Amino acid sequence: MRSKQRILFGCYAMILAMIGDYLLGYGTISTTTDPDAYMGIAWNVEPDWRYTVSSILGFICAAMFAYAATELLKVMETDYDLKDSKLYNLFKVANWGGIIYFAFIHIGICILPVVFNAGMEATEDIPVSVMMVIRVFKSEALPLIIGFIVCDLFVTIGWIGMVLKGMLPVKKVFFLCCPVFGMLFGQLLNLISEGLDSGTESFGWLMLYLVCAFCLTDKKRNLQ
Repeated sequence: MRSKQRILFGCYAMILAMIGDYLLGYGTISTTTDPDAYMGIAWNVEPDWRYTVSSILGFICAAMFAYAATELLKVMETDYDLKDSKLYNLFKVANWGGIIYFAFIHIGICILPVVFNAGMEATEDIPVSVMMVIRVFKSEALPLIIGFIVCDLFVTIGWIGMVLKGMLPVKKVFFLCCPVFGMLFGQLLNLISEGLDSGTESFGWLMLYLVCAFCLTDKKRNLQ
């Protein structure tokens, strides 16, 4: 396959990730003004199969993303000679980190609502079940935070810097096509219905890879 087709696998991977994100996040919890709500949140029991499917999609996503990321980094180094750029190296670290992180985040976070479901089944007590979730989350919080910094934050900084500095043949408005701006867009969607932001981080990655697939794989045309 040509480079464009290989890089597009990153978009296909993120479509799967978005499906997994919504299976994981939409309807699981939501803030509420109900005085009976625990900690101001509506805690909902959703079927475990949603989290199983989300975890499987996370693994498939990681494999497809690895295929695409390898090709994209090769194009950036061989066609655009970016290997010595600090911004590119941030971008590179983020993409290599994402290969592991995209699988882990689905597994790690999917464990939490399953723990809640198990607690509710055993005790039918929301506060007890929530405390069980918080206890498990404490063991996962640090790697999740590190993963966010290394993947989403590093790739956003690297991408914005390379685009605005003209290091890539990409229109400057496309600096918006990155995970952090995707997450900010998700906060606007939450105004419509809470939980609609679930897939917007993955959507930011999807847009980044879509721009790269179409703008970086025909160097001669783009440099004219």
